This record gives sequence, C-alpha cells and structure tokens, in this order.
Amino acid sequence: MPFIFHNTEIEGLQIIEPHTYPDERGLYKKYYEETVYAVHGITCAFSESSDIRSRKGALRGLHYQTLNSQAKLIHVILGVLFDVAVDLRRDSITFGRYHAELLTADENKAIFIPEGFAHGFIALTDDTVFSYQCSGRYVPSACGGIIWNDPDLNIPWPLKEYGIEEVTATEKDKNWPTIKEYVRLVNGEDYK
Repeated sequence: MPFIFHNTEIEGLQIIEPHTYPDERGLYKKYYEETVYAVHGITCAFSESSDIRSRKGALRGLHYQTLNSQAKLIHVILGVLFDVAVDLRRDSITFGRYHAELLTADENKAIFIPEGFAHGFIALTDDTVFSYQCSGRYVPSACGGIIWNDPDLNIPWPLKEYGIEEVTATEKDKNWPTIKEYVRLVNGEDYK
C-alpha cells in the first residue's frame, strides 16, 4: 500500500498512513520518504531521531521551543498514545486550537506536526513505545510549555476510558502557564 496523507483542520498538520508491504514473512513499514513527503508539502529536514518508552499514565508536555522550533513526525511502535498539538503560530487562523490523535501500534499511522506548535502526549497502555523524528535542533534554554489540562483548551484526555486515575508528570509539566498566560507573556494581550 502506498503512503496516504490526510489533512486535518489545522493547516500543515497531517495524519499519514505509511507505505506498507505485508507478505508471508511479516510486514514492512516505511514511515518517511523525502520525495513523497515533499509532494505533500513537507519539506523540512529531519535532523534528530528518538524513541520514548512510557508506562501507562505518563504524560509529557505540552512543550514548545521558541528558538529553532522543531517539526515532528511521530508513530507508535508498541501500545497506545494520545498525542496533542496546539497551534502557536501567531499568524495562523487556528492559533490556540489543538488537534488530538489516538495513535496505536496496530493502526500504523503517523502524525506530522509542523514548526510552531506546543506538543504533548500521554501513554495509555504500559510499555508504550513511540518514535519521532525532529527537524532543527533541541535548544533547552528556548523551551517552554502550556499546562496540559488547561480549562480553556479543554483537551479531552481519555484518562477514564483507559483507567488512568492519576497522571505521572514532572513538576515542571504540572505547572506550566495556561494558554491565556502564554499569550500575555508572548504578546502582551489577552487570549480570546
């Protein structure tokens, strides 16, 4: 099966079904091919590749980087992940809106998040493993975040559906500012 690209309600953010080739030996999956991605408007150069393994209920985010913002290509290898991207591009008509996607190892889909987004996720099963590629360079001093359970964003984290009674997160991730506070800090104006 060839790559299939699906646009979302947020410009540039795409859901991608990888190229797959099943046969009697098993399944081959290709998540990235530069020329195919370029046809669909994804031309960033991926410069970092990482894997994360998380236990059920582990949450990271919503993180962003103000200098050398990074695009991300994410897919799950094992388990189930709830992935969220919040549009922080100042000139975007969807500024402050989010896209949430349930990613599972069985569904073989990936999400492409362009530069200029806050990103976060929670593992919904034990030993969830996912892989992501990033453009640019990670700059710790330029990193910030928005609180994951911001009432104005009202992201429907599926905690009850997966039997998660308590989220495991760093103190930093539990105490990021809200989207309103972020807008005041960055623009000196109120979020609408």
